[in-house]
Amino acid sequence: MYISKLVVKNYKLLKDVNLDLNERINIFVGENDSGKSTILEVLSIITSGKLNGYAFERQIKANMFNDEARKEYINSLATGMPVSPPEIIIEAFLQDADPRFSGTNNSLLEDACGIRVRVHFNEEYADLYNSLLSSKEIYDIPVEFYSVEIRYFNSAPVLQRFSPIKAAFIDTTRKNYAYVVDKFVADNITNFLTPQNQTDLTTAYRKSRHDFSNSEIVKQLNEDVRKNTDLDGRELTIDLKEEDVDSWKSQMSVVVDSCPFENVGFGTQNTIKMGMVLKNADKQVNVIIMEEPENNLSYTNMARLVSKVEKSEGKQVFISTHSSYIANKLNLQNLFLIRKGAPTRFNGLPEDTLSYFKKLPGYDTLRVVLAEKIILVEGPTDELIIQRAYLDKYGVLPVENGIDVIVVDSLAFKRYCDITILLNKKTVIVTDNDGNIQNNIINKYAGYTDKTNLIFVYESDEQLHTIEPSVVAVNFDTEPHEQIFRTVISKRNSMMTKSKDEIIDFMTKNKAEWALRVFDSEQRIIYPEYIQNAINEFD
Repeated sequence: MYISKLVVKNYKLLKDVNLDLNERINIFVGENDSGKSTILEVLSIITSGKLNGYAFERQIKANMFNDEARKEYINSLATGMPVSPPEIIIEAFLQDADPRFSGTNNSLLEDACGIRVRVHFNEEYADLYNSLLSSKEIYDIPVEFYSVEIRYFNSAPVLQRFSPIKAAFIDTTRKNYAYVVDKFVADNITNFLTPQNQTDLTTAYRKSRHDFSNSEIVKQLNEDVRKNTDLDGRELTIDLKEEDVDSWKSQMSVVVDSCPFENVGFGTQNTIKMGMVLKNADKQVNVIIMEEPENNLSYTNMARLVSKVEKSEGKQVFISTHSSYIANKLNLQNLFLIRKGAPTRFNGLPEDTLSYFKKLPGYDTLRVVLAEKIILVEGPTDELIIQRAYLDKYGVLPVENGIDVIVVDSLAFKRYCDITILLNKKTVIVTDNDGNIQNNIINKYAGYTDKTNLIFVYESDEQLHTIEPSVVAVNFDTEPHEQIFRTVISKRNSMMTKSKDEIIDFMTKNKAEWALRVFDSEQRIIYPEYIQNAINEFD
């Protein structure tokens, strides 16, 4: 059983969402405040009836409603013709679920299995509401008159204890580890201790409490209390609090390599916490929700986590992340790009591109996915020169105008282009001609150069096969430019007397060094036409 579709109306950023989900893994990416966490909240509400660990029905506020719907209602109050108070609808369509949950109580009017959360105006308060409307005492969505219904699609109420969806929510941004650890301890006590073992431990615990209370130190403490405390003739002593027979269980915790769990690093806590859930101590858990699982994890531990997620069976996983590694390794096909509350399913990539990024997950694919405008370059030399050329022309770095200059191995250009084609995102590709434009650009990128969103820029002179001879050629055109260029790339005048070929040789062997000298210089050099064309594409 899994959630096949999610429908959301008027909840925070999610105005009207109808989202088909993957059976196994669903990864949500997007800028901050795009709606990623809101989708996870919705999943938490539908699977547990809770938001941030507390009953959802007790947390209804006007700001939970979509801002557009809220403004429409408030504006209608001012006109004297108020529209009906808005509703929040959250629906999870279930695949392979018990047919007893089937019905048409859903916004799509489909005969399907599922659960529906409805936040709506309670008609029992209609008279009072209308009275307040008449006296103009309603200023915002009147949430005090609202009710929350959680029902199956057959209209029967959902009792969370018996719900077919059992979810575990892992939020690595908070130190809320206690519930996971307590569950781990309790399950292991149940699984590995017989009733007799537990009785013996209860007896031992009570004996230790008795020995503590009857120690000579405690006796002396109480003797001093009696002598020095007079409350109307009543005798007072100090003792341990009375506890129930199983209270010893609540005193048990997890120790990691001899260190109490609460004292180990936050990253280790997160790793263990997620491992406990993924191990499926509770066989009923079939949905796992993770908020930024990469948080506080080293690269190695993140890799281990991804491996555990891949191997987990019988669970549907929902992840919000900023990590390209997680997105690449868990398959870009499972990605959903969230923009201003609108999710876009990220499928349709060629299989060889998916396989490429999964095998080589270090590429920063999410940077491409999330960038507003993109310039792809082959290496750090091109990146530095393009950034400085842009700075010289516009007075700011490209990133300040929303342009991301991303270094890409030339072998991966096609892979990144597949992503930007899918998103129809304008992308400038700056590449060397390597001495043969026909073979190294036209033939190599056949099927890509005709895409309207892709702009390939390169040196038109095949004699200038890389950026170094191209930059030297344009700066050696006139004597003043040549002298400025020699000064810029020199250290202690090292290039002032060298020949043109010697300078190119130095630059070719020291790519990052010469580019960094240009980037940091107070003087400006001249840039090849193709570099200027690249930065002009976003005028």
